[in-house]
Amino acid sequence: MKVYYFASLKEALKIPSEEIILSADMTVEQLRKKLVDKHGKCHFPGNILCAVNQEIANDEVVVSDSDEVAFYPPVTGG
Repeated sequence: MKVYYFASLKEALKIPSEEIILSADMTVEQLRKKLVDKHGKCHFPGNILCAVNQEIANDEVVVSDSDEVAFYPPVTGG
């Protein structure tokens, strides 16, 4: 599965995307935990948003290898 990172998260991880191998379908929450284990909790605080196939997704959404997943910090206006 291709996982994309945007904005300050991309800058902090120093990568725009990466391939993640799934052993089976998993939820966004399980994927997030896998990324925390790999990159550290500091990069994935509770307010990091997730989109699956370009739609906002909560932690219960199930993802598969064919999905496009993106993580990004919340956006604020100014």
